[in-house]
Amino acid sequence: MLERIDSDIASRLRLISLWIDTHRQSILKVINVFLVFLAIVAVSSLIARLGFFLSPAEEQWAQALEQMMLYLFALQAFLKLALAPNRLRHLKERWLELAIFTVILLYLIFPFAVERVLTSLNPQLTPENITSLYLVVTQFLVILALLPATLRYSGRVMTANVQPATVLLVSFILLTILGTGFLLLPKATAGKSVALVDALFMATSAVCVTGLSTVDITTTFSHTGHWILLVLIQIGGLGIMTLTTFFAAAAGTSARLKEYIALRELIGEESLGKIRTILFQIGFYTMVVEALGAVLIYYTLELDSSLLPSSPVFFAVFHAISAFCNAGFALLSDNLAAPMCKYNFAFLYVVMLLVVIGGLGFPALSSLSGFVHAKILRKPNARLSVHAKLVFFTSAILIVLGAIGFYALEFSHVMHGMTHSEKVMSAFFHSIVARTAGFNMLEIGALSTPTLFLLIALMWIGASPSSTGGGIKTTTAALALMNIWAIASGKNKIELFRRRIPDRVVTRAFSTALLSLLYIAIALFLLLITEQEKNFKFEALLFEVVSAVSTVGLSTGITAELSDAGKLVIIASMLIGRVGFLTVIIALIRPQNHGVYDYSEENVLVS
Repeated sequence: MLERIDSDIASRLRLISLWIDTHRQSILKVINVFLVFLAIVAVSSLIARLGFFLSPAEEQWAQALEQMMLYLFALQAFLKLALAPNRLRHLKERWLELAIFTVILLYLIFPFAVERVLTSLNPQLTPENITSLYLVVTQFLVILALLPATLRYSGRVMTANVQPATVLLVSFILLTILGTGFLLLPKATAGKSVALVDALFMATSAVCVTGLSTVDITTTFSHTGHWILLVLIQIGGLGIMTLTTFFAAAAGTSARLKEYIALRELIGEESLGKIRTILFQIGFYTMVVEALGAVLIYYTLELDSSLLPSSPVFFAVFHAISAFCNAGFALLSDNLAAPMCKYNFAFLYVVMLLVVIGGLGFPALSSLSGFVHAKILRKPNARLSVHAKLVFFTSAILIVLGAIGFYALEFSHVMHGMTHSEKVMSAFFHSIVARTAGFNMLEIGALSTPTLFLLIALMWIGASPSSTGGGIKTTTAALALMNIWAIASGKNKIELFRRRIPDRVVTRAFSTALLSLLYIAIALFLLLITEQEKNFKFEALLFEVVSAVSTVGLSTGITAELSDAGKLVIIASMLIGRVGFLTVIIALIRPQNHGVYDYSEENVLVS
């Protein structure tokens, strides 16, 4: 009898296995569709909890829904493992995803064990505190559960038959739209909601790490709103493509060749073989520098929590990320001109250092770390790349010349009454932040017209390639000047540090500079039309346009007074400036096939 039952069970299992083998792809499609549905419900629940004021009953419903989502997320992950033809390979490829869901399941099944661990660590953890912590952890786990699917879909988008420039442009636009929606949530503002155009402006400014503001972010946005801005600054500073590929690489997922090709342009690395290494270096530098910056800011400022819109820790972290990403956002109404910051030299040194490091660009930092590492190990042929040398040399010249110019023009004007050390500090501070970080410790609108012109020139040049800053870039300006010098001296090539610069790089530098000037002229013309009734000064509008295009964030004080049409012009300028002029044009123009032939040359007079 028992043998017959065993035989029946074995027969049924074989039938089930055969049915699964036959319908595996269909089942996986259904699970994937179900996963998308789960993601939509989970995100909606999170947005409701974090962005809206819910009643206690609604909170309980949302919490129960999130827990159910976590169970279902874990179920689909283990179902996919069970359905995989090669489970060992599936486990190897998706170890992070399965590890996450294992932790989630353990937390859901044994919450009391976690509670006991917490109370053993700190007896003061009351049931109310533990409940709050449980809610936070649940929301964190929901976000964590969405991470694997997000990385997978991001990889698919990057390897689709779409130009990398188009993916880059669309990623920034989508992030801006998402940011706008989040800033319009009721919990994002401290009082009444901001207007749609202001939410769009602030989201664009954060994503493009610009720092221009149409509202006072300190008093207009709540702590939730400040968190939204911080996340947008961090994602926008590094780029969505860089972040998703970094996390995918960190999770052990092998990126495909197309993903690396898409990233090559973004991070400025010619060798595809080095991109994975560069990605890890970007992640490492960012985490270490921002963490050290936050610690130093925390201890250099005498933070009085009663005078801050947030906790001292969040204040320090926000300004460290804002400085490293060259965003220029500050949680003080007077920016860094506030008394607690203005004459605190230690704090200002930290901010300047973060801005400079963030503005040098990851390829230059990578070359520097490789050079230092080789020197320590006493390896032969240790050398900095030509790119790194040009970046360091040009940046140093711009900082020094900018500071000298600022000091000479303002020492008896805005800086009148300051001590000599305060004048020197102010000159160096504004020389550095003018090249992409929008912090200010003096009132920009009170500066003389020549100083504004000097800052416009510094803003136009901006930071270095593949950095968190904007502008036409230091190397572009340097190569354009050297090419002019080469033409004037009768040379037909540019030689630098015993290397010859390729002609295509020089052509690209001139194209970028020309496109930038052309766009600034068009945007300024549009602002002159839209702001006719406001009677703004010409230099104030020019300053605003260059600040937006170069993603700097300095303003003479007219940003909040711009008309809605004028704000849209600035929004477009920030977006185009962050993505890059050539990248936008490449994204918008359909590539054409060119024949393998060359016509005979004929001269054209150009001057």
